[in-house]
Amino acid sequence: MDEKNLNDDKLNKEQSEDKEILEEDEVIDGEIVDDDYEAVDEDENEINNDKLEEDFNEFKDKYQRLLADFTNYKQREEASKADFKKYAVSNLVEKLLPVLDNFDRALKDQNTEDGLVKGILMTRDEMLSILKNEGLEEISSDGELFDPNIHQAVLAEDSDEVESDHIIETFQKGYKLNNRVIRPAMVKVAK
Repeated sequence: MDEKNLNDDKLNKEQSEDKEILEEDEVIDGEIVDDDYEAVDEDENEINNDKLEEDFNEFKDKYQRLLADFTNYKQREEASKADFKKYAVSNLVEKLLPVLDNFDRALKDQNTEDGLVKGILMTRDEMLSILKNEGLEEISSDGELFDPNIHQAVLAEDSDEVESDHIIETFQKGYKLNNRVIRPAMVKVAK
């Protein structure tokens, strides 16, 4: 029986220690749950919430600006790529223009019934067709009003047949590639 009493005493002692610990916790909890402290804590929370909301709005604004900048950057890059693709052949086309001019000179005043002339004419037409598919177009000039954006005046001459500031003769054809002048037409203009 002594053993049982000893166990009961131990159990009672442990329970009383647990009660003391709980009472200490309650006292600590009681100090925290003070009315003045709650009011200060609420004010502090409100200030923190205002600060957090302000920070959130600031970061949201920065995010929206970055997103807009990135969207604009993507659009500029896509436009740049499209222009690059559109004008990538420009250098090659410019180098081939003198070849076209040589074909035109070779065919000038020739009999088109001759087999060799027919071959040169077919080659020139095929080359011109390929270049037109890439966006090349000839600048019209004879009889047109002189436009310094697409024509280069080499000579000016008085003329009764052609109106003033109109083109009398074309010395070298001009070309545009995708609506951009790559070589102006060299012309004689009426005064």
